[in-house]
Amino acid sequence: MKSLGSMIRREMWYILFLVPGVLLFAFTVITPFLQGVRYSFTNWDGISRKLTYIGWDNYVNAFQDPVVLTVLGNTFKYAIILTIVVNVISVLLALLLDSYLPLRNLFRTIFFLPGIISVVLAGFIWSYNYSQGVPKLLSYFGLDVTSPLGNPDQALIGLIIVAVWQGVGTPMIIYLAGLQNIPAELMESARIDGAGPVRIFRSVTLPLLAPSVTINMLLVLTGALKVFDLVFVTTNGGPAFATEVIATFIYKNAFSSYKAGYGMALSMIFFVILVIVTIVQVSFFRKREVEV
Repeated sequence: MKSLGSMIRREMWYILFLVPGVLLFAFTVITPFLQGVRYSFTNWDGISRKLTYIGWDNYVNAFQDPVVLTVLGNTFKYAIILTIVVNVISVLLALLLDSYLPLRNLFRTIFFLPGIISVVLAGFIWSYNYSQGVPKLLSYFGLDVTSPLGNPDQALIGLIIVAVWQGVGTPMIIYLAGLQNIPAELMESARIDGAGPVRIFRSVTLPLLAPSVTINMLLVLTGALKVFDLVFVTTNGGPAFATEVIATFIYKNAFSSYKAGYGMALSMIFFVILVIVTIVQVSFFRKREVEV
């Protein structure tokens, strides 16, 4: 008992150092989350001090609202396409920059540079490019094009192009670090055995990149599902809900339509969806890591 008490006193100093961080996390994350759960069962307008509890009505309305299904469809379409395209391009760029490419350090900087630009600034830049720059450039070749952000059939693809341009930098660096940790002896042995570049990538490089793939798939997918700022500054969810995602839909309901209770219910539903997607994704890719 005496040794246990002395150990507790000895470890108490470490616990005291954790207290400020734990309190900050509690006040900035846990408390707002619990308040959000409470408000989701009310018809609060976001301004009034009076709360009227309405039970599960907000959740029932959310599942019965056809716009919610459209918004979730847009969100997952955007996230899945972006995740696949970003990871494919990032792997290809990492393979290129890991080779004996002249000025490869310069190219690493060039490819990574868009990632340090704020999303808001990138949105304004590409809105101008789509509306002015690209149409004027293509007009010299006799092509008459308009901004895809104004076309319901093309707006989501236009946003994905912007997100890909800005989002390949960080995954590329992670893949590049993974490639540089692959032992050169394995690559050389595969070449001696007569394996070509495609076979080496499929049988040696890709299996050893599995941890990097897991990290990048998780980061890109969860980040894409939570997209807000790019949509807000470029299309604001238009035209005709073509680019409306769940984050902008929650914002508009909570702050523009003064239906904060309904917005909180949507937030709780989206939180559960994110948790499920993350668990499924991590479980799947961890299993794949073991198999390969």
